Amino acid sequence: MKRRRVLRGGAKGFKGQLKLFSTSFTPTGFKRYWLNQAGARRAAKIAGVGSLFLFLIFLYFAKDLPSPGKINARIGAQNTRFYDRTGQTLIYEVHGDKNRTVIAFNEMPDNIKKATVAIEDKDFFKHGAFSIFGIGRAFTGVVFRDPSKGGGSTITQQYVKNALLSPERTLSRKVKELILAIEIEQLYKKDDILKLYLNEIPYGSQSYGIKAATNTYFSKDVEDRKVPKEPHELTLDEAALLAAMPQAPTYYSPYGNHRDALIARQHLVLSRMAEQGFITNEEAKAAKSVDTLSKLNPRPNIASKSKAPHFTQFLQERLANKYGTRVVEQGGLKVITSLDLEKQAAAIDAVQKNMGNVRRLGGSNSALVATDPKSGEILAMVGSYDYNDEKFGAFNVAAAHRQPGSSFKPLVYATMFKKNWGPGSTMYDVTTDFGGGYKPENYTDRTYGVQSVRASLAGSLNIPAVKALYLAGIKDSLTQARKMGISTLNSDSSKYGLSLVLGSGEVKLVDMANAYETFANGGKHYPSTGVVKITDARGRTLQESKKAQPKKALDPQIAYLISHILSDKAAGQYIFGGALQTPGLNTAIKTGTTENYRDAWTMGYTPSIVVGVWAGNNDNKSMTKAASAVSAPAFKSFITDKRVQIKNEQFEKPAGIKQVTLDANTGALPTSGGSPKTRTDIFPSWYKPETAGAVKTGKIDKVSGKLATDCTPPSAVQEVTSGQMDAEIPASDPAYSRWNGPVQALAKSMGFSAGGGLPTESDDVHKCSDTKPSVNLTVSGNGPLNIRADVSQGTHAVNNLTIYFDDQVISTTGGGSYEFTYNPPATGSHTIKAKVSDTALYEGTDEEAVNVTSTSGFEGTAPGNGVVFGPGSSINFRWTTAGGANKYIISVSGPGGNQSNNAGNSTSYTFPTPFIPPGNYTWYVQAYHGGTLLTQTVLRSFQIQ
Repeated sequence: MKRRRVLRGGAKGFKGQLKLFSTSFTPTGFKRYWLNQAGARRAAKIAGVGSLFLFLIFLYFAKDLPSPGKINARIGAQNTRFYDRTGQTLIYEVHGDKNRTVIAFNEMPDNIKKATVAIEDKDFFKHGAFSIFGIGRAFTGVVFRDPSKGGGSTITQQYVKNALLSPERTLSRKVKELILAIEIEQLYKKDDILKLYLNEIPYGSQSYGIKAATNTYFSKDVEDRKVPKEPHELTLDEAALLAAMPQAPTYYSPYGNHRDALIARQHLVLSRMAEQGFITNEEAKAAKSVDTLSKLNPRPNIASKSKAPHFTQFLQERLANKYGTRVVEQGGLKVITSLDLEKQAAAIDAVQKNMGNVRRLGGSNSALVATDPKSGEILAMVGSYDYNDEKFGAFNVAAAHRQPGSSFKPLVYATMFKKNWGPGSTMYDVTTDFGGGYKPENYTDRTYGVQSVRASLAGSLNIPAVKALYLAGIKDSLTQARKMGISTLNSDSSKYGLSLVLGSGEVKLVDMANAYETFANGGKHYPSTGVVKITDARGRTLQESKKAQPKKALDPQIAYLISHILSDKAAGQYIFGGALQTPGLNTAIKTGTTENYRDAWTMGYTPSIVVGVWAGNNDNKSMTKAASAVSAPAFKSFITDKRVQIKNEQFEKPAGIKQVTLDANTGALPTSGGSPKTRTDIFPSWYKPETAGAVKTGKIDKVSGKLATDCTPPSAVQEVTSGQMDAEIPASDPAYSRWNGPVQALAKSMGFSAGGGLPTESDDVHKCSDTKPSVNLTVSGNGPLNIRADVSQGTHAVNNLTIYFDDQVISTTGGGSYEFTYNPPATGSHTIKAKVSDTALYEGTDEEAVNVTSTSGFEGTAPGNGVVFGPGSSINFRWTTAGGANKYIISVSGPGGNQSNNAGNSTSYTFPTPFIPPGNYTWYVQAYHGGTLLTQTVLRSFQIQ
């Protein structure tokens, strides 16, 4: 019989023993090393040493712990004070532990006991001081990022944490918590521990314990007056609401911004109670149907206690999440906030002064946030126009989830610029199907054809923006937004569509300001903070903003490109006119309006300040379409307020920015035979312009759009250059066919052949057998001339007749025979010419020489060559009165069409004109007496460039 060899401790030295120990966990080694008498002795020794080690750890941490038998002899609570950024002016004070009343266990209703146990520690009456299963559940919640798993602490541990220890999240505090929890479990019954817990736990609004919470939140009617409810009077839905709050009392405050989350947790409490047999499913369902929030007492009024109530509430919630509610409310902290009282006053005034405009356009509320991009500090926060408004004043819109509209676009374009794009790149603003029938429209309900990225972003065009998100990638855009401080867009990228760029994802105004800080600060990003410095009751520094270090959230070149576009006032004028101008200040501005005009945003910044303004209705009710700029006046009012003290600064241009000239239509490098229109703009250093593809020229028929033939009349022949106007995505992209069709239609309308090549079909409109139109001109007289033009139609309908005096147009009609009297401007030999054309661009002409011996009439002035007109422009004319005239008609003809205005009997007139495209124009005046044309005088033929 073969004897089993037992591993002995024969291995010499520490290394030998370590080697034996390491091999003892192999399948063979484990049996030889542990499953024998020597192995048992080893295990006993290890267990003994481990127990001793744990005992020593307990002794070390227990030496400074308070006695659990004297739990009421705690250090008294101290007020926490909030100061402005100077540290000199008190803006809010939390009055410590003043709202607490201890009651007996039998005074607490079963509803609150069961609700608390159900949501906080369902096995409270079964386990000891700690729960192995609870710890495991919490661990899986952390690993799988599932907050519904809950925390791992028992009610006993939570009581210790809240009543006896500071809440810092350290290993030593956790050990102390465990030691005290074990001791308390040995000294007290479960009912006593639950009583201690319910008398100690914070419920928000500075209410500690269930009695104070009940008194704070709920009342009953007694003899026609409201008196506080007592705990034993709580209904099931009320008890469930209170039980839902202690996990995060500031966050779940029924007077705060997260009322929906509170109700969701209340319903979870009721569901857990039903699951654990405390109530029936029917009772849970009935309690869920009750509108508990409508039963609440009016919110505690802190407006009279705080110089910035929304800001202090917002900051208190942030600090409670970090340090715990008890420390913030009772810890005697000195919080020097980042609030600038001068800017806060200017913000309040800016919001309130604009409320008349907001209401006129269908809104009812507004909010403003101002921040410092060089530190991430919040300088001013107005959460609503009036904190004391009974309906929604306490609701802080600056920290609420709202859709940002087009103000989100710069974050997407910034992501796209990481690729081979820049402000001067070409995009095509044409109606495009992005899949599933999604065809976004621009705010103006029209498209603008060939556009630069600069003009697309500055003019807030929607179609190029959706293309930008497709090109940048939804996942990459979300990642970029999170790097810049957006905290709400945390779902998987598959949950968002292309409408994300138009603001369909909800964000916070304070987060958007923090994101725009990245642009203002050249790509460097500081996390948002409302704190300059925090010290505890013993003077120890807990937090200090000057120690924060920025992260590189964006390449400085991209930050500069975005700022350069948004501060380019001329780039967006074709949409916004001068609405976003801030005279004397170099401000980068982006507006945003959500679908159905529910939210109106204005985000603006300089290198030293970022300002975000929201206007709308808290209940998401739509405003009027004109509300697209409803928030802009408040922004301009704030940024130009003397108390804000904004310097006129330029954005720092980083190294690497370069200028590139491109073919404006194709977006590629210009070619000698390509489009005559070029665009020069700035680009990042990594941008590589594309080389134009094959460029061809050919003659096409203007009417049919096909190749011209020998039968095509010269007036219908156009020589075109075939440019590479192609979709912004490669032909291999699945969306290419949907994008490229509209682009080719645009190219064709501009004289470019579809697909970047010449058409292959020949003109089929004109035939060599077609009859051309003709005109017969008759002129009589030698002073005032009597002119008659008789028109004959050919194969196609006549659509234009033009009469010339020498080379100047004196009359234009839609066709047909025409007769009028004309007073020539000069004597001598001249030529009268008539030209008729039809829909196929066939032409017929006739002319006659005349000898003018006398003239009468008037003179006038017209604009000079090179004058460029825009909306609202006007032109002045002066002339001498024609004999007997009592009415004058001023007319213009050219590429902009034919327009006429009645000048009455004035001798000086301003002719208003809309935008006039470049080209050759003729301006002339007709003088009438009654309905009789006395004379017609050409003022001038000129060219607008």
